[in-house]
This record gives sequence, C-alpha cells and structure tokens, in this order.
Amino acid sequence: MKKTKSGNAGAARRILIVASGQLTDEGLLVEIASRADLVVAADGGLQHLARVGLVPHVLIGDLDSLEDPPPPGVEVHQNPREKDATDLELALDHAVALAPEEIHLCAALGGRLDHALATIQLLARFDLPIVLHHPPETLYLVFRRQDVPARVGDRVSLLPLTDEARGVTTHGLRYPLAGATLARTSTRGVSNEVVGLPCGVEVGEGRLLLVHGPMV
Repeated sequence: MKKTKSGNAGAARRILIVASGQLTDEGLLVEIASRADLVVAADGGLQHLARVGLVPHVLIGDLDSLEDPPPPGVEVHQNPREKDATDLELALDHAVALAPEEIHLCAALGGRLDHALATIQLLARFDLPIVLHHPPETLYLVFRRQDVPARVGDRVSLLPLTDEARGVTTHGLRYPLAGATLARTSTRGVSNEVVGLPCGVEVGEGRLLLVHGPMV
C-alpha cells in the first residue's frame, strides 16, 4: 500500500479529510491526496484510502468501522463509541486546529441522510475555505469570497447556512445578486446558471454553501 507523502502538521496548508460516506470518484480522491500536505481518515475513511492504495497520516474516530488494524506509522486518535460528535466532526476540529489554508473533504456525503445534513450544518462553525467533493457536484463553504472553476452552462446554487447571508454579490450568473440578503428559510438561491467567466460569489455577513454542478 502506498503511503501519502510525508505530512508535516506545522506546515499543513492543504488538508484532506476522507470520511466513510459515499465515494463516487476514486481517481479524484487520489488526485486530491497527491496535492495535500496532510491526509486524515475519519474512521471508515481509512478503507476508502486503502482501496486506492493510500495510507493516511492521521486516523481519527471510534474505529468501529474498521475491518483491520490501522497500518503501521499512522497517528491514531481513538475516541469512545459513545461520544457527542461524529468522527467527521472530530477530524474537522483536529484539522482546523492546525490552521490550514484550506480543507478538502471526500466521502463526506451520501449514505445516511442525517449524517449528510449534520455535516453540512457543521460547516457554519468555520471561517476557512472548506470544499466538499461529491462528484458530479462540488460544495464550497463561502464566508468571504469564492471563485468557482465553472463552465458556461453549469449550475450554481447558494444555500445559506446561517439564518441569513447578507451582502451577497455574484459574478457570472444568469440571475445576478448585488448586496442581497438570502434567508435560510427561502429557496431564492437555488439553481442559478453560469453565463460568464470568471464566476464567483462574495458574502458580507453569514455563511453560504455554494453547490456547483453540471446543468441537468
């Protein structure tokens, strides 16, 4: 099994967390891992990595999903099964404490709906770029500005994670917003279309989840 490149927690600018949800693109996982300074497996995420021949630097969770012991050399943070946080939340807290420039999540969605909803709501706590890869869609936590590597015709939805997201301004979308307020109890930001590049969004106050995917 191939090890990921040597991790240095003190210089972990880009961290990848692999959870135990649905993994829809193994090739994308390998690509993101190759660009990460630190790879963290949240419990069953270790098995996703094993299937593509990779070993994480850190394993976090109650380890109840593991079929085999962790490989030698992996830094293990084992937690009790009866706890007040999911394994992914514990992994995110560990990663955020390292003050990275960005965090990428793979296999964080799919499977149980309650886990997926809890993971999305959890993002509202953080104030650094977090990207959830769930092909064919990519989800971005937006707390200031987010540019999207989109193509004309792609779909972009803006979903508030806080009660309101204020000062929302978009670029390159068919239905533009300029200093708008989006409410969590409204669907106003759903299903916009990329009509020009560059494409992006800015938010003055609050948190947004930007969902980017192909138009269907």
